[in-house]
Amino acid sequence: MADKQRTVVVAMDGSEHAIKAFKWFCKSMKRDNDKVVMVYSVELYGDVYSTQWLSVPYSGPSLTEMIEKQRREVREKLDEFAKMMKSEHVPGTVKSVHSDDPGEGIIKAAEELKADIIVIGSRGLGAVRRTILGSVSDYVLQHSSIPVVVCPVQS
Repeated sequence: MADKQRTVVVAMDGSEHAIKAFKWFCKSMKRDNDKVVMVYSVELYGDVYSTQWLSVPYSGPSLTEMIEKQRREVREKLDEFAKMMKSEHVPGTVKSVHSDDPGEGIIKAAEELKADIIVIGSRGLGAVRRTILGSVSDYVLQHSSIPVVVCPVQS
C-alpha cells in the first residue's frame, strides 16, 4: 500500500536556519509523493507604517514606488526559493503569505493548504533572548493544530 500523500509546509525566509531545516527535511523526512509548499511569510509595507513616515513631511519614494519595490523583492525571493527546491530535486511550489507576524502567516498558509505537517528552522536563541525577541518557531508550535518539526541550527 502506498503512503498517503502529505502536504508539507516548509517555512522559508532565506536565513541559514530555514535553509538547514529545508535540507534536513529533504534528507531525513521527505517522501516521493509529498506535496511540498515552501511558504515565505511577508510583512508587507513595513516602511509605510513606520512612525517616522507618518509623523513628518516625507520626501522619499511615493507609496506606489515603495509597494512596487517590495513586490519585486518578494518575487525575487520566491524565484530564489524555487531554484533551491529544484537544486534539491524537490517538486513543489513556493508561496508568499502576507501577515503582521511571520508565525501568523505560516499558520494561515498551513490552514489554507490543509497541510499535514510544518517544517521550520530555529535560531537557537536562549530562553531569555527568545522571551524578549519572540520566536517564530515558538509561535508556530503554540498555535498549530498539526505536527510541527523544529530543526535547530547546529554548528
